[in-house]
Amino acid sequence: MKSKLLGMTALAAVVAAPMAALGADQATATPAAAAPQKPSIEEELVYLRDIIALQTLRLDEAEQALARQTKLLEDQQKKIAMLEGALKGAIASIDARGATLAAADMSGGYVVKSGDTLGALATRFSVSVADLAAANNLRAPYALRVGQRLAVPGAAPAAPAGAAMAQNEVPAKDGAPAVKVAAATPPGPSPESRPDVTDRAVKQQRADNVEKTGTPQEVGVRPANEDDRPEVAVLNDVGGILTPKGALYAEPSFDYTVTSDNRFFFQGIEIVDAILIGAIEATDSDRRARTAGLGLRYGVTDRLEIDARGTWVNRNDRISGIAIDDGSSVFRELNGGGLGDAEVGIHYQLTGGRNFPFTVLNLRAKAPTGEGPFEVDRDSRGLELELPSGSGFWTIEPSATFILPSDPAVVFANIGYQMNMTTRPDTVFDDFYIREVSPGDAIRASIGVGLAVNDRFSFSFGYDQSAFFSTRTVLESIGTPGAFVETSQQPSMVGSFLFGGSYTLNDRIRLNLNTSFGATDEAPDMRVSLRAQVRLFD
Repeated sequence: MKSKLLGMTALAAVVAAPMAALGADQATATPAAAAPQKPSIEEELVYLRDIIALQTLRLDEAEQALARQTKLLEDQQKKIAMLEGALKGAIASIDARGATLAAADMSGGYVVKSGDTLGALATRFSVSVADLAAANNLRAPYALRVGQRLAVPGAAPAAPAGAAMAQNEVPAKDGAPAVKVAAATPPGPSPESRPDVTDRAVKQQRADNVEKTGTPQEVGVRPANEDDRPEVAVLNDVGGILTPKGALYAEPSFDYTVTSDNRFFFQGIEIVDAILIGAIEATDSDRRARTAGLGLRYGVTDRLEIDARGTWVNRNDRISGIAIDDGSSVFRELNGGGLGDAEVGIHYQLTGGRNFPFTVLNLRAKAPTGEGPFEVDRDSRGLELELPSGSGFWTIEPSATFILPSDPAVVFANIGYQMNMTTRPDTVFDDFYIREVSPGDAIRASIGVGLAVNDRFSFSFGYDQSAFFSTRTVLESIGTPGAFVETSQQPSMVGSFLFGGSYTLNDRIRLNLNTSFGATDEAPDMRVSLRAQVRLFD
């Protein structure tokens, strides 16, 4: 401000001096022209001071203009940073929703792929199952087929390629010019144009299927994520893929087993093939067993599961025979039932199925909680008067299960070693005490293939083989204490053909029907098992 005052004073002086000189010249003017006078030193100094003041004023104005421009640039940089942050947030939001955008095509619809369910699609598109079913005229049980096009309620058609982006104007501040920013409204990518987004969409669908619905994904798809695990319809006592973490399943079941046997006994001398001298007996046995069970299965972690199961057994045996030599006949009918043996198990998933088949390690223990064969009532000859409901000995069985998804099938196998513990019943049989019984251990193995028909139904078939070692029994004579007799039973092979199916009623209930048919003489003729998996909570 001081420099401005000095400049104005000098300017006034410059203007006043010529005017005073002009007045003086007019007062003393003569007809002849006056000769020009040379400025004095004082006038030169005044002129120089005026020039300096003027330059100082211009410099001050330039500094003020520079300050305004600097502030304007700072404001612009802040706005640019703000817009960059908003743009990054929009890009992150678009990338997070890439799975949903990739699932919808240019018309706002969706093409069903293998493994899709209506519930999982409703979750992905943020609509209810009822709305999605109504939009496509679907009725329960909402069966889908691969290649089917679904209309998605509320899905807007994507903008055509190359469409101009809307321009939004950001108001200016402090006199700064307005800034126009392109609105982030890119068209949704199609599966053909963005295969990477499609892969993420498939992974997200599998994660939603397991974590949100608690229902394991269907068979037939080899997962890219270790947490995506298939469900295989196999027999109840063969380990499978584990329960999701925190989920509790109740498993009521019912088994029906039928065993028939025709045997021909001969004790004597055989002269030729058609001439027998001695005791000849033919017997026919028909056995029925019905077992009701209730199990609980809980996922401790994504790789660790525990389970327990209790049973109630009802049995009926009918045995008839005839002695060929004297024509005498024998008929016996026995019944029995009660609490069966209880089982507990622990399962650990060792591998995730990426570069190696799913591998699950199992450890199962069966306790003799039911009435064993040495605890039932007997007659004076030692023959049973009723049938047992339990085995009468402890069993521990470690095993390993391998599951290999290979679209559209799943190959599964199980191998284990069954250890049957020695028991000491001290039971009287005929003229002997039964002092010790060592049931033969067994090696068990099974293999099969599971196939998915659709997103609700799958079936499997396979073969199970068990090799039982010989059973050893130690008897002590009643009449001669200390006289022991040891007997053994020959090893046996038990083989069965397996066939099973699995059907999902809804996101909480799955039904499994498994059957087995005897392939060897020692195996039961038929076994039918119906088991339900009910998710209580997750």
